[in-house]
Amino acid sequence: MVGAGPQLLGRFTFTAEEIVRFARAYDPQPFHVDAGAAASSPFGGLIASGWHTASMWMGLFVRAHGAAAEGLPEDHAAVIAPVGVGFGMTDLKWLAPVRAGDTITFSTEILDARPSGSRPGWTIYHRTGSARREDGTEVIRFELKHLAPDAREPRSP
Repeated sequence: MVGAGPQLLGRFTFTAEEIVRFARAYDPQPFHVDAGAAASSPFGGLIASGWHTASMWMGLFVRAHGAAAEGLPEDHAAVIAPVGVGFGMTDLKWLAPVRAGDTITFSTEILDARPSGSRPGWTIYHRTGSARREDGTEVIRFELKHLAPDAREPRSP
């Protein structure tokens, strides 16, 4: 809840193979897919795509909220859409590179939450998303607003 501090979503260790696999499919810049080219880049070596880091945050975010909906009927809104519908992301910043071998800790913090005026049983959230290396260096930060179902309320017809 608001003011409760950051909520840990999970950790992930990036491997060179995973960095290259993701980048080949979604962000095929040389410093993401070719260790030799990456060595000559401003980063001095292979780094994960910022989109890879953001996608890992999203996957952990959805899984954390999906676990909170366990035991609800399969047609409940919190089961179908655990994190609801996003209104958008702002202030996305890739603050430091993520390298092969880095274990990244992902978290979120609710800045504001209010019941939806038009959709009973749903809440509008304003939150931050972030991730840090084990040494405490923040590697990504953004703000997100979304409408999410309240797992404690029955589904609206």
